Amino acid sequence: MKLVIGLGNIGEEYSRTRHNVGFLSLDHWAQAHKQSFSKDKLFDFIKKRSVCLIKPNTYMNRSGLALAEALSRWKCSETLVVHDDIELPLSKIRIRNGGGDGGHNGIKSLLEVQASDLLRRLRIGIGRDEGNPRDYVLDEFEDGELQKINECLSTVNELIDIFITLGYNEMLNQYSKWKKSCSEANKPGIICP
Repeated sequence: MKLVIGLGNIGEEYSRTRHNVGFLSLDHWAQAHKQSFSKDKLFDFIKKRSVCLIKPNTYMNRSGLALAEALSRWKCSETLVVHDDIELPLSKIRIRNGGGDGGHNGIKSLLEVQASDLLRRLRIGIGRDEGNPRDYVLDEFEDGELQKINECLSTVNELIDIFITLGYNEMLNQYSKWKKSCSEANKPGIICP
């Protein structure tokens, strides 16, 4: 079984914030697949035969508690974390395996539970401004920004589906092909998000 964890903060006041793009991604995936989340103490989850998708109910800084519970409950062969990245331009997608927390408290908490080289990451850019990063990530998306994020979530869905069915390496291969096609977007027939 594979595990997909989307990072965010619980509560309506955080639902449209930049830091919640991991939750938005899993909600978008669930809607596209006509699935709904079940509630548990430490996370909301969708469990299917080959995958479990979770959204921690622990707030961002304590996401590792939800990961630890999921790993103890289910035998997971691979873990994919979907999260925001302030260092990437708005709606840009990057995939990475391993590495440090980069100042992201949700990732920091996960690394207390699982080794870095076992955490595959699907990072979604939220951009940044000149102000305090802590305030920026907890601010709500502006309407134009949210539209761009929603447009990139279709690609995120496809990548999650590939991870579920074929694994991380194939997801990385498909991402590389997609990224190359976008770098050649001026060629006829190439449509990029």
